[in-house]
Amino acid sequence: MTSTILARGRRWWWIVLVGALAAAALAYLVSAAMTPIYQAHLTLLIEEGQGTGASDYNDILAAERRTRTFSRLVAQRPVLEETIRRLSLRVTPEELATAIDVTPIRDTQLVTLAVSDPSPARAAAIANTVAQVFIEQTQQRQAEIAGPGADQVQQNIDAIQKQIDEANARIAELQAQPNAGDPAVQQEIRNLQTQLAQFTETHSALIEAQQRILASAASGPRIRVTADAVPPESPVRPRTTLNTALGGVLGALLGLGVVLVLVYLDDTVKDAEDVRRLTGRPALGWIPRFRGPVGIALVTAPRSPVSEGYRSLRTNLQFATLGQEVRSILVTSARPGDGKTTTVVNLGAVLAQGGQQVIVVDGDLRRPQLHATLGSIPNRVGLTNLLLTEDAVDLSAVLQETDVPGLRVLTTGPLPPNPTDVLDSPRMHDLIAVLEGMADIVLIDAPPVPVSDALVLAGMVDRVLLVAYSGRTRSAELARAVEELTRAGTPLLGVLLNRAEAGAGGYDLYYAEYYSAEPDPGDHDGSGPGAPTRLSQRLGALVPGRAVDLPQRGNQG
Repeated sequence: MTSTILARGRRWWWIVLVGALAAAALAYLVSAAMTPIYQAHLTLLIEEGQGTGASDYNDILAAERRTRTFSRLVAQRPVLEETIRRLSLRVTPEELATAIDVTPIRDTQLVTLAVSDPSPARAAAIANTVAQVFIEQTQQRQAEIAGPGADQVQQNIDAIQKQIDEANARIAELQAQPNAGDPAVQQEIRNLQTQLAQFTETHSALIEAQQRILASAASGPRIRVTADAVPPESPVRPRTTLNTALGGVLGALLGLGVVLVLVYLDDTVKDAEDVRRLTGRPALGWIPRFRGPVGIALVTAPRSPVSEGYRSLRTNLQFATLGQEVRSILVTSARPGDGKTTTVVNLGAVLAQGGQQVIVVDGDLRRPQLHATLGSIPNRVGLTNLLLTEDAVDLSAVLQETDVPGLRVLTTGPLPPNPTDVLDSPRMHDLIAVLEGMADIVLIDAPPVPVSDALVLAGMVDRVLLVAYSGRTRSAELARAVEELTRAGTPLLGVLLNRAEAGAGGYDLYYAEYYSAEPDPGDHDGSGPGAPTRLSQRLGALVPGRAVDLPQRGNQG
């Protein structure tokens, strides 16, 4: 499924490219227009106080927690307000806080302080001032701990000690009573002992807290700057190169999304699977995508994938008509520009090279292209002269020979004002019968199916070959063309998929490369040593046929 989507979206690769380039250019322009931001850095070290040390795992965890706690206090409002005052900054504490990033380094007692600002010098000054103010305020708070903090803890210790003494006295009083063995008295004693244990535990905790306070006051954590911040030389944002690259990637992804939508919405005939789905039969042939006019591919590029596509078409036609007498084939399409004329010319050439006598008739009396496709051969006389001239016309004189042995063509001649009426005549039917007697196969280039001329001619031939342009012919157009041809009663040979992407007809890229490769020196297929350097030199160019002077009807134009 994925490979099918990629194959169908290949023709829109330029959307991905344009999206990537446009997004990259936009990202570059936006980045170039942004104000550069510089970032100054310094590192704070949170050290243990004198007389203490991280001697066990619990002490290490406590040190890490202390470091994280201090990192949250660096950018607090008192520090920011004092920094603003000292540097005379025209910002609020909230605005300054957004420019400061404080991060503790995992598994260490280090804290990084980063300050972002459009001015590199101001960024360094803010970082150094914030660190200095924080250290000063921390030392001031530590100096205030010993007084009120220790007194409050001592008051709590005294209160707990009083409760302990009262509980011991009450227990002694109950145990001295004569009824001390009474269950109720025993229960009261147990309750008092439980309370006494809780009081004792609390008392011990308060004693430890008092000791820590006193120790901290005497020797608390020390904070120092490992190295002062210096003005940075390059900005941290915008990162023009990175932004441009990311913009290109995002643009490509957006373009890819657009391509996927186009593939989903695309209702054109793209591959053999679509042909089978719409017609109920496999594609009769597959002509790979090419650039520019083809002409007779077997002459201009005999070893190209295009030429091999027409050879395969010839083989498939032989199998499709095996055991049947097919003397005439109408070639048409679902819409204009699908390549029916090119198909007629190349199919006639490949059949002629296969040893058959072939006559190609230009039955498009509205927009004839056969004579131009064959190399601008004359179109002074042709089909209309045979159909509209009252006097007898030498058919062999109207047919034009080509230097492709066995291939003759009948151009349209002067175009009539009423093409449908001219074609829908007994003389046209008789002419086809005569041409069938003069050749092994007659190929007729007809207008697209939407034009009524194609359906008129379809009723006069043995089979119809329908050409579909891969990626251009819509599914509805192909289905409607098949329906109308079926209604006309002429058996449909199949559909030729023209200008298809590699793999659309079931052919692998390997074969395209195989047939386009240069022949080996020992290749004796007609293009090796001893043969002309070009097949076109052997076949030559198409030459005009013999012109005949025929009376013209007055209504011809």
